[in-house]
Amino acid sequence: MILWGNEHKERAEALAQVYRENSHAVANLSRSSSGIEPINSVDSTLTVWGHGNAEVFSEMLDVEFGKLIKAWKKLNPQLKVVELVTCDAQHHLKPLAGYAKRVARFIKEDHNCNDVKIKALPVGQHQDDRSILWASAGTKTFCYITAPSRETFDHANQRLLNLERNHGSNLGLVASEMAKERTLVTPTNFTTNGGDLKVLRASLVAVEVK
Repeated sequence: MILWGNEHKERAEALAQVYRENSHAVANLSRSSSGIEPINSVDSTLTVWGHGNAEVFSEMLDVEFGKLIKAWKKLNPQLKVVELVTCDAQHHLKPLAGYAKRVARFIKEDHNCNDVKIKALPVGQHQDDRSILWASAGTKTFCYITAPSRETFDHANQRLLNLERNHGSNLGLVASEMAKERTLVTPTNFTTNGGDLKVLRASLVAVEVK
């Protein structure tokens, strides 16, 4: 099942088409005194795609999302993996923990969710890097960029926009070309990861908590 937050309908539906799964808007899920209500799904993976930062993801605070995962697992016991497709789900400014890690800790407290794994895009070169996920619903491709500074971040995003025009919005090709430009000094000390949406899930990493 693919859920989407505000402004991510087309990308999420493209991902759902690639994986042959259903999709649904987070905003259209029912609400009750217990929080956001789950819906029936035969999938063992729940993917949510939306805007995110260290505090909010797809218009949900960490506790709201954690409660939704617990409720989803109760209704759909086959759930094994929850994927956060967003920017900065793991990045944070110390001493605050990243959003994904807080959610992982929250559901770990529930013995019914002990077998549920939280996944997100990887941390960059540093825990407090900046990151952005670009995706094209038309070409069904993506490019994930991380950068250790604003100067590098801005440069990388501008390069993506320039190269995107040359590659017909194929962000996988853009990511490959940008990877060749990478150096260890500002403003080209960024990282890129990209390809077809069918490999997006393989780009996610497990969020480890103690």
